[in-house]
Amino acid sequence: MRSGSIVLPTVILCVVVSSARLTAQTSDPGSGGPESATDESENPQHPTDDRPYWRTNLFGRFFRDQKYLVTTWWPQEFRRPAFMASALAGVALAADSEASFDGGIDRRFEQSVHGGSSGDANRPWRRLSSLGNAPTGALLIGVGYLVGRLGHQDRLAEASSLSAEALLSSGLYCTVLKALSARTRPASGGRGDFFEYQPQSGQVNGSFPSGHATGAFTVATVFAGVYSDRRWVPWIAYGTAGLVGASRVALGRHFPSDVLMGAVLGHSVGRMVVQRQRDAEDTAFRIEPYIDFGGQSAGVVWSRRW
Repeated sequence: MRSGSIVLPTVILCVVVSSARLTAQTSDPGSGGPESATDESENPQHPTDDRPYWRTNLFGRFFRDQKYLVTTWWPQEFRRPAFMASALAGVALAADSEASFDGGIDRRFEQSVHGGSSGDANRPWRRLSSLGNAPTGALLIGVGYLVGRLGHQDRLAEASSLSAEALLSSGLYCTVLKALSARTRPASGGRGDFFEYQPQSGQVNGSFPSGHATGAFTVATVFAGVYSDRRWVPWIAYGTAGLVGASRVALGRHFPSDVLMGAVLGHSVGRMVVQRQRDAEDTAFRIEPYIDFGGQSAGVVWSRRW
């Protein structure tokens, strides 16, 4: 299975699950009596537009994300030192591999790690790598969303829904970069050469960046952002993503620079989606019933957070 194939099955499952969301109830402004107003104040009902961001249409969020990425997010990222330093390091490492006769540091490191991971040592790496496969990713995110919704664990459902949204975008950009760079994989004597649109017999292109690393760091960043108040969550999320990326080198599927660029891409898009969720929360509005027994008045209050 190609490493960039994690996105579509995940999205299909999450779309089916998210389409079963509860329908918001509408209030009756004409019920006017004190008893009715008191009941509504205890259980405020909001229109469907007041749904949390993560419960809105997944495809709609994805298409709006593309405009935001191009016009706002990527220009900001290219001015952010941490992003640029990491991206340039990955590009420089990959370029050195192609320019050097022996494949440079990138290829030598891949051969060293892969050479020490043969035989029985291969099994743990294969299991870790399988976490980034399409069926496993779809199952984990789909189950996470279902458990979150049915068990009233909104943060788990939110993280799962946002992960599906982020995977759509990171998978799109990862696929485009793979097609444009056409870098050969380490297997079958591949040296990591770029723009090999018709590779030699036995070799396969599409190595740059790693799809498994992109997907793993996308999900890790979303969960770390949603559970930012739980210190152990980022450690586990990024630790697992790092092991998934390392497994791709150990199994001889990618060069270290492929994993680094996948991590940079996934981390950036994951942060973007978390930021979109927070922006939506900061500008959320509410419509709630209002009653003043002293002034003998009642009505509806509209409020918006900026």
